[in-house]
Amino acid sequence: MMTASWFSWRGPGRIGISLGTPRGIPGGYRLFRPLNPTRGMLRLPPEEFEPLYAAILAKLDPQATWDELHRLAGGAEPVLLCFESLPFTEGNFCHRRRVADWYMRELGEEVPEYDPGGIGEVVSEHDCLDR
Repeated sequence: MMTASWFSWRGPGRIGISLGTPRGIPGGYRLFRPLNPTRGMLRLPPEEFEPLYAAILAKLDPQATWDELHRLAGGAEPVLLCFESLPFTEGNFCHRRRVADWYMRELGEEVPEYDPGGIGEVVSEHDCLDR
């Protein structure tokens, strides 16, 4: 499993975990709404967003969501998508990395971020801004 921006990953296994999808994105993706933030959370600073999103994750079973995401990917590697693009900063943080941190903490599974500037390389959550 990886995470990426809607704008950087166009390959197989695309699974949206954002409230919407960008205009012009080609089909062939799936949506997984249980990992969506709420609309009201979208403009919050990280210190207010974090506990609210942690509460969303706390209601989910990490193994069951992991299994469902793999099923939705239909044999491809699941790539969880939302709108934010690299680089991550204090003002540009993303919930997909919170999901990656959750899988590391709960399942011991590392979920790297796809880095299109790295010519197909991926970066781990440790390379993203520590929030």
